[in-house]
Amino acid sequence: MFGGKIQQIKFKYYGFSIEAVLNKLFMAKIAKESEGCYTVKAETFGKGILMWLLRLKS
Repeated sequence: MFGGKIQQIKFKYYGFSIEAVLNKLFMAKIAKESEGCYTVKAETFGKGILMWLLRLKS
């Protein structure tokens, strides 16, 4: 991603491949799993993660 300050993020992922998310965010952890919905927590640098998350939505 991009440089910057460390920030903690938390989001819900509804999809077929949680492995793709975990591969992209190697520090990510699955906080909760329920009926195909994953709550993911991670620490990232900067705001580059926002571009990646918004791309997942489309």
